[in-house]
Amino acid sequence: MDLTPPLPLPLPAGPRSRAARGLSAPQAHRMLLYCALEGAGVPLDVGDVQAVFDVAELDYVTVQAVIAWIASAGTSGFVR
Repeated sequence: MDLTPPLPLPLPAGPRSRAARGLSAPQAHRMLLYCALEGAGVPLDVGDVQAVFDVAELDYVTVQAVIAWIASAGTSGFVR
């Protein structure tokens, strides 16, 4: 059961626009994760992209927990 709320998207340019169809849960999770990582100032390495894809496959509650951890790390001066 997919409980991921939809991301706010700009109005589609036309009826065949990809935005008109929306994003799948993993796609929405990836966007949320990338935003959280960027907001926390965490630079991504090549291996990190695969990790984002893997985490994005998890359920919404788990992804939100990971995003909260990223946000906490960003406020505590996380150094890689």
